[in-house]
Amino acid sequence: MHCLAVDSGNSFLKWAYLENNRKLLQNQVSNQELHKLLDVWQTLKTPDMIIVSQVSGQRLNTQLTRLFKIWNIQPHWICALAKQCGVTNSYANTDQLGSDRWAALIAAWNKFHESCVVVDVGTAMTVDVISDDGVFLGGIIIPGTYSLQKCIQCTTHVNLNDMAYQYHAFPVNTADAIYSGIIQALVGSIERMIQLYQFHHGMAVKHCLLSGGGRADLLPHINFDVTVIDNLVLEGLIHIAQDIQHKQNV
Repeated sequence: MHCLAVDSGNSFLKWAYLENNRKLLQNQVSNQELHKLLDVWQTLKTPDMIIVSQVSGQRLNTQLTRLFKIWNIQPHWICALAKQCGVTNSYANTDQLGSDRWAALIAAWNKFHESCVVVDVGTAMTVDVISDDGVFLGGIIIPGTYSLQKCIQCTTHVNLNDMAYQYHAFPVNTADAIYSGIIQALVGSIERMIQLYQFHHGMAVKHCLLSGGGRADLLPHINFDVTVIDNLVLEGLIHIAQDIQHKQNV
């Protein structure tokens, strides 16, 4: 089976093309440059399945729909379900959970089948928790590194784009203080969720997974064990595609 998996996020579209669950191509493009996908996708053998997580708004949904028309195939636009691929959703309104978070949770669970803190760092950072029996317990959403920088720039006269800055444990200038505060806030949020799991369950969470385009900012400042995965959302979409195919063949 040939499959096109598409993770359409707030800033970038990431995609992978697979043959029999083996990745042949993987790339990304900014949301302002989706037109560039046409030339690349036209060279691909027609996929048997297109599976999409899309959280980037109606305008991009329309653009993607047009792009998919180069093939005579109906894409699967995923949404969070009550249960799928071994993961149980605790949201009261299950489809309120973002499709990207749902796919990332499915990827994490199917990698370890044990409790996980699942961190995806992009425009926003999500920190979600899965129990040892595959239940999504809940999670938090906070602005990512760049979003927090923009927030500070919008409410103060400080523009980090005009400054050199780096992380310090004890910063002694404004630019370093802002950047270091952002890093500590994000890393601290992950640490807090790990601590909360242990507090509420009486045992340590087994795994912490770190993914997303913004992970490089955080990774040097993390002093606990993490498993780095480039794109958990794409990995989850592949699991969902396999699940759909299996059910179609039954």
